[in-house]
Amino acid sequence: MVDPDDIRVREYERVVATAAWRFRNAAEYDDLYQEGMIAVWNCPPDSDPQFISKAVYNRMKDWVRFVKRLRHHQSVSYEDILEHNVRQADS
Repeated sequence: MVDPDDIRVREYERVVATAAWRFRNAAEYDDLYQEGMIAVWNCPPDSDPQFISKAVYNRMKDWVRFVKRLRHHQSVSYEDILEHNVRQADS
């Protein structure tokens, strides 16, 4: 029996790959692809396709911000960035 989450992840491979390709100048493609797949995996099973696509985009954007901060030697954890974005979305 195939897990529904595995099916959903396979369905969004192309979306994730395309988004990672667009952000490739700001961070490494493999890292972006991984972050995109994590975003797909973390979405609720009954999520709207637009919601999942937006989650992929936002997770990659957060990763790019994290990488840029590392390049400028600022000590900020990735979890801090995610928490900051959640607080912004709630307000």
